[in-house]
Amino acid sequence: MSTRSSVVPAILVAALTIGSLAACATAQGSNDTATPTATSSPKSEPLPADFPKSDVPLIPGTVAVAGGDEVNGWSVTIDPTSKTGFADARAALTAKGFTQSASASASKNRALFSSDEYTVYISTPGISVTYTITANE
Repeated sequence: MSTRSSVVPAILVAALTIGSLAACATAQGSNDTATPTATSSPKSEPLPADFPKSDVPLIPGTVAVAGGDEVNGWSVTIDPTSKTGFADARAALTAKGFTQSASASASKNRALFSSDEYTVYISTPGISVTYTITANE
């Protein structure tokens, strides 16, 4: 019995080690883009071609996700360069002439803004800021 109880942990350790090494080899072998390190930063995703860059101000940072079009609306998530990304987004929209709605859903981490041309909903789960933009009809 003593032999069996020492064999099981040894097999378990061997399996975990082999699995870890295989995962490392797979991750290195299938890496199509540069992996961010302490000396490099993640690459920003491009904004959609018809995104209203001059009308809807975005905070400085890395664009993590960007998609949509004028017909269906756009969605952009930014990892901001500052820790005050959500407050910066609110300030930039207000400075551009957007009016913040006094809706019940407005809070410390989400807000709705509008102008004559666009409606912009911003939200944050913590640091990143997501914009959802629709063109007004």
